[in-house]
Amino acid sequence: MKKILIISPFNIFPPYSGAANRIYNLVKYLSRKNRVFLLCNNYKRICSDKNKSEYVSNLSNTVLYFVRSFKKLSQIINPLLLLEGLKIIKVNRPDYIIAEFTWSGLHAILLHFLTGVPYILDEHNVEFLRFDRIKRGNKLLIFLLKQYENLSCIFAHKIFCVSEVDRNLLIQNLNIDKNKIIIVPNGIDIDKIYRNEGKKETIRNELNIKENEKIILFYGTLDYKPNLEAVEIIHKEILPRIINKMPNTKFLVVGNNPPLKYKHNSIIFTGLVDNLIDYINVSDLVICPLTSGGGTRIKILESIACGKTVVSTSMGAEGLIEEESKDFLKIADDWDKFSEEIIKLIKSPKKGKLPKKFIEKYDWKNIINKLNLNMNKSD
Repeated sequence: MKKILIISPFNIFPPYSGAANRIYNLVKYLSRKNRVFLLCNNYKRICSDKNKSEYVSNLSNTVLYFVRSFKKLSQIINPLLLLEGLKIIKVNRPDYIIAEFTWSGLHAILLHFLTGVPYILDEHNVEFLRFDRIKRGNKLLIFLLKQYENLSCIFAHKIFCVSEVDRNLLIQNLNIDKNKIIIVPNGIDIDKIYRNEGKKETIRNELNIKENEKIILFYGTLDYKPNLEAVEIIHKEILPRIINKMPNTKFLVVGNNPPLKYKHNSIIFTGLVDNLIDYINVSDLVICPLTSGGGTRIKILESIACGKTVVSTSMGAEGLIEEESKDFLKIADDWDKFSEEIIKLIKSPKKGKLPKKFIEKYDWKNIINKLNLNMNKSD
């Protein structure tokens, strides 16, 4: 049994965002065969202790630590987190540190040099490229972020990335040794995420959606710029094209901080929901009209696991356009073609069994089992 210290630059409870979802499941499944110490910078704490305990109860062999946050900058450097990390290492002597995101890189570098414990950098995406794509910050900021990300990678013992696409981006843009990189894809909990229409009628009634109306779902963290842009695209580009040909259609937008400026009779904003999977299962189709961002979209994996076909842009499906997903993932980058694909699939729904290869590749249990083998080889 290994001892692993995992550093998160923000509070992952509840794991509603894609990033929090990945960290939570890494902790959950690593802790089944390892002793895990999760150290969180308490930034963006958005849940009550009651909600936290619900998720914590699913974590075995895990000890949680939360340190005070000094606003956003403390994700990069927080003296309290560094001190707590030193205490954890002194008492528990972990075999590895896993730094989540580039933002945890400086903490991991300092802890490594102070204690000698090797660290693994979990690259959820290539961060400086994500900033560039969403036009966040000027050229100088992106240049500095690239240097910081490169430094975090250089000192890392190993680097996790989410797809072959991201692996190649790391090699090409940061000149990372390919032998340091391990692909650890975003995954799904097959035991919890599957086709189940048991609450379909209840949710339709709650949302006042008639029996003859079709539901097109988009979901995500709605104060995240790429998702906010996607809602604008739905409102301006996709909805008019769909309603013109299929007036009995509702767009269901699920997520926190709904942008109500995009109100429309055919758009339903739910805010956060208790069980997202129920809303995936109630939908007829899921869309992912993203034009920026990075990494791989867990929303696509979750939707396919529920037997739903997803219509996405190439950017939205980056890293997931592959043999395992081809039967349930349709790509279109022109809004006319995107809308035509939606109409075609709603009129003639795709029916089929979830590919075995998809389950084998994206079940968290399988991902972590393979990961343990890779980690052992690197000892």
